Amino acid sequence: MLANVRFNQQKNIYLIIILFIVGAQRFIHAFEALQLTHLTYSPLKIRPIIGLFIIPVYYLFFRRLILNKVEVKKEVIHFIAPSLFLFFDLFFKQYSVSYMVFSLFSSAYFLGILGLMRGLFRKRTRNMLEMKTNKAVRNWATIMTIISFMLVVSSNYFLFSATTVKITLVDFYGYSSFLWLVALLYLLQNPVIVFGENNLIKQISVSQTQDFLIWSVKPTVKIQEKDKVLYAQMTPSIDATLLKIQQLQDTPDVLKAKNLTVETIAKELKIPKSHIAILFKYYCLYSVNDYINLIKVKYAISLINSEFLNNYTIAHLGDHCLFKSRFTFSKNFKKFMGMSVTEYVVLHTNKI
Repeated sequence: MLANVRFNQQKNIYLIIILFIVGAQRFIHAFEALQLTHLTYSPLKIRPIIGLFIIPVYYLFFRRLILNKVEVKKEVIHFIAPSLFLFFDLFFKQYSVSYMVFSLFSSAYFLGILGLMRGLFRKRTRNMLEMKTNKAVRNWATIMTIISFMLVVSSNYFLFSATTVKITLVDFYGYSSFLWLVALLYLLQNPVIVFGENNLIKQISVSQTQDFLIWSVKPTVKIQEKDKVLYAQMTPSIDATLLKIQQLQDTPDVLKAKNLTVETIAKELKIPKSHIAILFKYYCLYSVNDYINLIKVKYAISLINSEFLNNYTIAHLGDHCLFKSRFTFSKNFKKFMGMSVTEYVVLHTNKI
């Protein structure tokens, strides 16, 4: 994430801070638990009040993830109260923050996180690519919300039951580390979260349009009973057939001649229509109609990148890609790319 700084201007710095804190806490605890030192190096053990800084860090992590905004001035405000508490803790020996203040402070921020999560689940996506990645972001935010809830509950538990603690710090690190393992595995499997949703989508949709994720490597839904016999017959050749379809969908001569439909694909590949229908039903990430329009949009982008619009209009481009009208062309282009044809041309060719 740190190495990606040039390419990902909207990286979530708070996620980096959280991962560093989580890793450092467990490393220091392990170092002490193995009795490699008789001293404690944990800042939270030396000055527990530092924990107040961690609370807004989690909130601001969610804020950047969900709102996709970097507002440094507004973010700094969240650290004023913890800074004041730390100041008093450093210079007034008799001063201490009550457990009730910590409880209210942490609970208020967690409610703020729940409010952000509510907005995330009500958020409408702008295009089909964002629709596919938004699910990954929602799942990631849900995992982090569970972890945040666990931290709020456990920290208050340790504070309010300091003399009768039934759950030890070892137990806490054990259970929480399991959750963090799940979170990190999910993070590694979904790079869109690390690199930033909009940035990664833009890289895929602009620079490498041939890499649109259209087909799944395994069935996306459970095979229905009525299709099991035919599916079993097709299984040995599914991978080869999918490869043929992908080669066909990127063949300019085919795209210029006719729309790609279940019927035309079956005819071109000399494969039964029922077999192609099964592949669309269980392996295609789009409906047949969306698939057809996406292939047309991909073809349009390849023409734009090869300077087709130097000699022709956008309306002619739409006709050339077999769209029924310029409106239909523009609508579908924005649906999949998240920007109009004109915006794409300006952004990537500096000419109209």
